[in-house]
Amino acid sequence: MLGIYGYITSWAIYLTAGTLCYILFYKATGAIGPKPLANVLRGIMLALIYTPWYVAADEDLMAPAVIVILLDMITIGGNAFIRGLVPLTLALIAAIVVALMAGLLRTYIARQPGDEDVS
Repeated sequence: MLGIYGYITSWAIYLTAGTLCYILFYKATGAIGPKPLANVLRGIMLALIYTPWYVAADEDLMAPAVIVILLDMITIGGNAFIRGLVPLTLALIAAIVVALMAGLLRTYIARQPGDEDVS
């Protein structure tokens, strides 16, 4: 088993690689015409990469939720993967809502008339 330094090092490597993957994904989705669609896809990618969850119910170690789900499906089977699926689903819903609300807010602000003094 990894010690605490191995655990922290593993997370540092994962976060660095995830950030690099997200940067590439961000640049790739820049070519998408409708910006709300691009922002929703970016939010989904953020949620998939960075949502953590507990490795086991009785441990305090965490891993990316996608990996926890896959390993629970492979090793435990049955409905065990649901414990990692719930936080990932909530993170995905939150990411989609935030991306859509940011787009609506940006549109609303762009359509506001200037605060010009009409005398």
